[in-house]
Amino acid sequence: MMVGSRLAACLGGDEADRAVAGVVAALGKAAAETAALLARGTPDEAGTAPDLAAQVADNVVRVLREAPAAMVAQRGQAPETLDSSAPVAVALSALDGLANLAGNMPAGTLVSLRPAGPDAFGRPGRAQLAAGVITYGPRTDFALALGGRTRVFTLDPATGEFRLSRDAVTIPATSPLYAVDAAQARFWDAPMRAFVDDCLRGAEGPRGQDFAMSWCASLAAGAQRVLARGGVHLSPGETRRGGANGPTRLVHEAQAVALVVEAAGGAATDGRDAAILDLPVLDLHQCTPFVFGSAEEVACVGKYHDGRRHSAARSPLFGQRGLLRA
Repeated sequence: MMVGSRLAACLGGDEADRAVAGVVAALGKAAAETAALLARGTPDEAGTAPDLAAQVADNVVRVLREAPAAMVAQRGQAPETLDSSAPVAVALSALDGLANLAGNMPAGTLVSLRPAGPDAFGRPGRAQLAAGVITYGPRTDFALALGGRTRVFTLDPATGEFRLSRDAVTIPATSPLYAVDAAQARFWDAPMRAFVDDCLRGAEGPRGQDFAMSWCASLAAGAQRVLARGGVHLSPGETRRGGANGPTRLVHEAQAVALVVEAAGGAATDGRDAAILDLPVLDLHQCTPFVFGSAEEVACVGKYHDGRRHSAARSPLFGQRGLLRA
């Protein structure tokens, strides 16, 4: 397909059956409606934000019912049956990064399409049929993993249609960019602190190059940044009570992002060596530490956790106390 092709035209052929294509098209419709809703004005701090989140979620469920989809599982809710005869179920984070909107920052939608059935949401991420990361920012982008590759479609506000803007996206294997919520540094374990500390030390540190850091409290926006520029996005587990697995939901968020990233040549793990797409689902709402992005950068984080780089980073040559070291 050529750049500029309509989303619907890119869903035909052998790469998607009609049921998956119908659900993806419905999600594109919902995303266009959400983009228009957000463009009309976002909530202030007067308590209307939860109403907006509910409105977006209700809208997505409505179009999924029409698609049709068999079931939908939203973050924090029990699965809802929509059309038991449909072959595709959807896990959903309808409005990721809600708090960003008051400051005119990006928010997004994360979707995971999987075979319907009694265990629709209990399978590892490799069972997904497709996945999408939708970001509402200066433009509305829909990154879609389908048929073994990732493509990005951009909304044309004049027509309400998504058109292909990047075909066969490839994430660079390495990039001097990382994203992490540094305000939580005191809760990271020692390997994660060591990794970030060595990035902060730049060319004078053991990694031998300067890095740039950014952070936006939207997983969808972080994923789009990785697709555009590479680098690594860090959402680690924490040492404080109840935070060992971090804030990222495996089924509703991490699996979708991981499929999109892997299909673009990147990697997505639990920060060690376990691929997100291979993790067993023990509970629908379980969380997981989450590291994704350029394959070599993700592998580097894993080396810090298994000691291959963590010990080297504390050698006498680089042994001075760092900004984030305990």
